[in-house]
Amino acid sequence: MKISELAEETADALRNAGEAALRITTPSIRLGVTGLARAGKTVFITSLVQNLLAGGRLPFLDAAAQGRILRAYLEPQPDDTVPRFDFEAHLQALKSEPPDWPESTRWLSQLRLTIEFRPQGLLDRLTGRNRLHVDIVDYPGEWLLDLPLLHLTYAEWSQRAVGHARGMKRRIPEAARWLAFMEKIVPDEAAAEARVVEAAKLFKAYLHAARDDERTLSTQPPGRFLMPGDLEGAPALTFCPLLLAADGRAVRRSYREMMERRFESYKAQVVKPFFRDHFARLDRQIVLVDALAAVNGGRTALDELKQAMTEILRAFRP
Repeated sequence: MKISELAEETADALRNAGEAALRITTPSIRLGVTGLARAGKTVFITSLVQNLLAGGRLPFLDAAAQGRILRAYLEPQPDDTVPRFDFEAHLQALKSEPPDWPESTRWLSQLRLTIEFRPQGLLDRLTGRNRLHVDIVDYPGEWLLDLPLLHLTYAEWSQRAVGHARGMKRRIPEAARWLAFMEKIVPDEAAAEARVVEAAKLFKAYLHAARDDERTLSTQPPGRFLMPGDLEGAPALTFCPLLLAADGRAVRRSYREMMERRFESYKAQVVKPFFRDHFARLDRQIVLVDALAAVNGGRTALDELKQAMTEILRAFRP
């Protein structure tokens, strides 16, 4: 074997070993991206990824401003059971003539972006480059609003939700219709499933109307009532607040007993798994807010946004 061939094989082996070491030692960051309704999180993710892939100007990203990002590229995501964020389709929609605004986030999705960059300090002289996996996790902001429910009893949630609906009934007819129906239900009477289904249906209609009304900024849970996914029609999503006079013990087989049990089931089977399997695994979180919509909505919308952000921030505290 010629010395030149041996040298070339040695160089290849070193390069392969270096690549293998990079694969083993490459750190990853799980970046959660969410936002309240109409905040533009799908456009934000698409724009951010495209700018990194194309080497666009990102002056507020230190590594980019300092010229240390060498390249960025997409790789298969680590979670095989989570749908992939459809970056290509969203990008094509924005680039079409005329541009088409991507559909709102309706389910959890993920995208892995790998960034090769030139590190600072001694490591720069030793390796010349480094890599970082950024696993972007996109999920509906309505799910984030569910986390405060973990710290509320059914009675506490009912009082909050009913108070909010009463404040909205002049602007949202669906709120008035739901409240009128609930006035006829006595919490301690024997529950009739048909009336529970109708009450939940009217409550969901009110939540949808409040979310879609441009004059307000509805941030009321449960979030899965707006985006049920595979839970559509399930008992865990067939409940609503009751007009309760005070906190107390529920009578067996009563409306209160049924609603309270399903509320607790919703927390146990829907909210807690999301917190455990996804939210608690995030390393960083971006929450987008359409502040202009709140300003346009007036004092009520601003107060509601303030309350929602206060509740959301509590979920990030250890």
